[in-house]
Parts: sequence; C-alpha cells; structure tokens
Amino acid sequence: MSFTSDGFDLATPVHRRRRGLTSRRYTLALILADYLSAWAGFILGLFLLNMVTRNAFNRLDHFDYNIRHAVWFPIGVVVAMALTSGYRISRRSPTQNAFSSFREYVMAASLGGFLAMTLSYVAHHYTQWEIQVPTQLILGVMVSTFTIAMSRAVLRSVVMARRPVRIAVLDDGGSFQRIATHLHLQRGITLYGRIALDESDIEGVIGHISEIERIAEEYNLDRVIFGSISIMTPEIAYWYRRTTELVETALVPRMYEVISWRSRLTDMSGLPLLELAPRNVSRLDHFLKRLFDIVVALVLLIASLPITLIVAVLIKSTSRGPIFFHQERLGRNRQPFTILKFRTMHVAPRSEPEQPRDESTNTPLFVSRGKLQETSRRTKVGGFIRKIGVDEIPQFINVLTGSMSIVGPRPFIVSESDIKDPFYARRFDVRPGITGLWQVSGRNNLTAEELRQLDYLYVSAWSMWWDIKICFDTPRAMLRGLGAY
Repeated sequence: MSFTSDGFDLATPVHRRRRGLTSRRYTLALILADYLSAWAGFILGLFLLNMVTRNAFNRLDHFDYNIRHAVWFPIGVVVAMALTSGYRISRRSPTQNAFSSFREYVMAASLGGFLAMTLSYVAHHYTQWEIQVPTQLILGVMVSTFTIAMSRAVLRSVVMARRPVRIAVLDDGGSFQRIATHLHLQRGITLYGRIALDESDIEGVIGHISEIERIAEEYNLDRVIFGSISIMTPEIAYWYRRTTELVETALVPRMYEVISWRSRLTDMSGLPLLELAPRNVSRLDHFLKRLFDIVVALVLLIASLPITLIVAVLIKSTSRGPIFFHQERLGRNRQPFTILKFRTMHVAPRSEPEQPRDESTNTPLFVSRGKLQETSRRTKVGGFIRKIGVDEIPQFINVLTGSMSIVGPRPFIVSESDIKDPFYARRFDVRPGITGLWQVSGRNNLTAEELRQLDYLYVSAWSMWWDIKICFDTPRAMLRGLGAY
C-alpha cells in the first residue's frame, strides 16, 4: 500500500474469480460450439446447393467425398474467430445478443473460409488432398454465419440462466429507475439494487460507494453499472477506480436521452468523443422503409392467418361483441386514422369520453393511464393475447394502407397527443409503428417522459438497420410480457 498525492491509499488490485460468461469452461464451450456450428453450416449448405446446382459434383451423390475434404473449414472458422477476438473475455457482456454481434460473425466466417481455402491449397500442393470447392465454401460461409449466431445465443442463454450475472447500479438516484427498467428486460441478470454516492442517501440503497469492497463481496457482484452523478470529487473518482478493480464495470453516459445505437465512440488527440448519429433521411431511405413495411406486413399477415382464425373464434365464443376493436389515433403529420386490434375487453354499456390523464409525474404509464383498472373488463382470452402482443396482428392492415409502419413511435390516442415541446412533437414526422423502441424498452413500465424521449431518439437517429434490430428484439419482449397491461 502506498499513498497518492491527494491522500488516498492505493489499494491492491483484486484478482477477479471468473465464472459464467467469463469462465474458461465457457471459452472452451464457445470453441466447441463454433466448430460444430461450422460443420452444421457447411453440411446444410451442401443440401441447399444440391437443390439449385447443375454441377453433378455438388450433388448429394458426392456428399461423403465433399465432407471428407471439408475438414479445413471448421478449423479455419475457429482460428478466424480467435484472430478476430471472438474468444476474448473482455469482449463478453451480458447485454450482447446475436444481432449486435452478427457483423463479427460474418467477418469470422468469411475469414475462416479464406483460411480454409488457403489450407486446402497448401495440403493439395504437398499431398494428394483435393482442393476445396469454392462454391461449397461460399455457401458454407453464408449458412455458418447463422448457425454460429444461433448456437452462441443458445449457449449464452443457458449459461446465464444457470449463473445469472449479478449487478448493482452506482447512481445518485437520477437515472436508477430507467436503468433498472432496461435491466429487467434482460434474461439472466439479477439486479441487487443501488449503491449511493452520498452517505446521507439511505433510502432504498444497498450501501455507499465507500463500502464497495464489502458490497462486492457480500453480494458476490459480477458487474457494477455507473449511472448518473451530479459532481465528481477526487474521493468519488478514487472509489470509481477502485470499483473497476473489484468487478466488471459499465457506464451509462450522460445525456443518454440523445445517444442512440448509431452513436460512435471516437477520440481526438486522446480526448474521447461520443459522436451522435446524424439525421440524414433521403428519399431512398423513405422508399426502403416503405418497401420494408409492405413486404414484412404481407408476409406476417399471411403467416399469422392460422393464429388470426383461432383468436377470432376464441373472442367470438367467449364474449359478446365484435372481433375487432377500432379507435381513432393520430399518425404522421397528426392525421387521424382508425387503428385495428383484436378486442380484448368486454364492450362497455355506453360510450365513455376519454378522460384526461395526469402524466406529469414520474409514475409508470400503467399507473397514470389506469391500466390496472382495466383488468376487470378484460375477456377470458383478452389478458393473454394482450400480454403476448397477438392483439396487434390486425395492425398489419394499417401498415398496408399506409397509416402505420412496422417500426415507429407508439400510436397515441387523441387525448395523449397534445405535445407542445417541438422536439418531442417530431414523433409526428413519421408513421407510428406496431413495434418500436418503446416496445422493446419496457412498454407501459416506462414513464411518459421516458416514452417521449425514446420517440424523439428514434426519429432523430433513425436508420434502416436500427429498424431491423428493433424487429429482432421484439419477439423476446413480447414473450416476456414485460410492461404489457
């Protein structure tokens, strides 16, 4: 132990015990999963190639021969994954998913294919080994990208289910609730509570920052998330650094209200810069988004026909009233339209005027909008289909008619649409969506202010790739039913 110039003891770094996602056993499991997934992808590629090829050599008659000479491909994928840091512990995070890592998988599989071809040529030069067929290798790379992504997602889910990541949030109270909402969306995470910065802050905390060593040991923490902080003193900075030596850490940046998935971390002569996503939506972007909406809506509307018929029969047989629920909402440019949903509540005896809702407080939407009071009016099947989001299937018709989009801000009813803030009002610049950033971030567990911030963030930092990512995250949010009332 030595002394710093400002009088704080320099604590000895603590050796972190690796477990779960950071264990050596998990690293070995990743290597095995990648190796087997590469084989599975290559074999599946051969079957797909057999369906379209005119070359007899690529048909299943030569399956055994092609497999024998494909041994370099899974080896190349594993080596490529290692070269691209696919097995480094520092690259693992409980917030990762198959979509966010997909580009890395594409790079690793492509490099693995190149290495396999190189090894094949070397083996052919010195032995009687046949050269790998390029067409088979290309298709193997394409299919293996998906098999690797799926196997890693399943493996990660199993490990986190058996050993949940133990997390605490270091926060002055300003952003803890927002962070907690997002953490509860993630499976395999146990949130133990908030660590306070001020000793006088004792309400709902598990300890003070100066007790971080005791807290980390007592709760066996894997990770601490740094939230909001009003002022950084030398003492707090010291304990921040000490925390990074005890457990894995992550930082929620200030001004997170304007930071999106598209923001980039750069540096300027050693000064870190977080560059916000520029808003540059061209006519081509609008065309691609509309084309995406039409294609996805048609496909899902046709694919969901069996579910639609079953739900329609259940609604009609368990309660009186129409199958569909109609309501006026405001869409793009504040133009009203009629939204379609499956009816989930009993028909009211008389039409009731929309009651004004007090959303000025930081209470969740399910409280301020009286969602809990609506449960008594729900039909026998209404609660279930609303929880998993099946009631929104008819909105694909709204998408096809142009009043809605697959991804966008939440469609507000008229009484909720009096937004005077010019930034928050930009939500009306685009079509409302069946799903959106609000859907995968907590739905009715959010506050009205958080909902407006997410809508603004989506509109100001939109990209086609982000829409695809939100669509990818939506099924998980629906199945969990978090925020569905």
